[in-house]
Amino acid sequence: MHDAPLLQVDGIVGGYGAADEILKGIDLALAPRRMAAIVGPNGAGKSTLLKAIAGLLKPKSGRILLDGGVITGLPPRGIAARGIAFVPQEANIFPSLTVRENLEMGGYLEPRGKVAARVDALMARFPILAEKRRRAARTLSGGQRQILAMAMALMVEPRLLLLDEPSAGLSPKAAESLFDGIAAIHAEGTAILMVEQNALEALAIAEEGIVLVDGRVARTGQAAALAADADVRRLFLGG
Repeated sequence: MHDAPLLQVDGIVGGYGAADEILKGIDLALAPRRMAAIVGPNGAGKSTLLKAIAGLLKPKSGRILLDGGVITGLPPRGIAARGIAFVPQEANIFPSLTVRENLEMGGYLEPRGKVAARVDALMARFPILAEKRRRAARTLSGGQRQILAMAMALMVEPRLLLLDEPSAGLSPKAAESLFDGIAAIHAEGTAILMVEQNALEALAIAEEGIVLVDGRVARTGQAAALAADADVRRLFLGG
């Protein structure tokens, strides 16, 4: 017996300006507390899909539901208030603010009394942030910035975390450490939908895999099975 989906995407079509059909009818569902990796070639619409879920892109048609309630067309803040946190690939921290101030900014939807407790909890969760809490965020390494961006998103205790290419530009060692952090966040009960170019690494920590090709879902299944499938590797994962 499967849980009712936390997130349900029904027939989403959308894009930007003249390229208004990057997404060509996407259907997917994610159960509570599950983690899925969205993989596939460049230009498949992976990041566009996350932006549509987060409310940064208004779909032409289709609908998106959270816990059975339609969220399509809500502003990003309204979607965040319902429990979806989005970590974009770029411009995801405030470089001139300290690490601690960044975390406080992440808690903008929360009552002030709760913010300090969440900051303390996340610094305990990610010791590198505690160590650097008084430093300007621009002084962090790439991997540390991504951890800060994820921790900012976790300030509001989201039920669903959307991660857009979290390992982009990181060294293999920094990426491995980041994936460990993502796996640990998921182990604590947060559902995660992650877009990732490092397809095999992403499928290694996810429970489910979604292969997107040319704006459509080409394959879905257990992450381990997709990663092991020779056809999937050859056609979609570059090997």
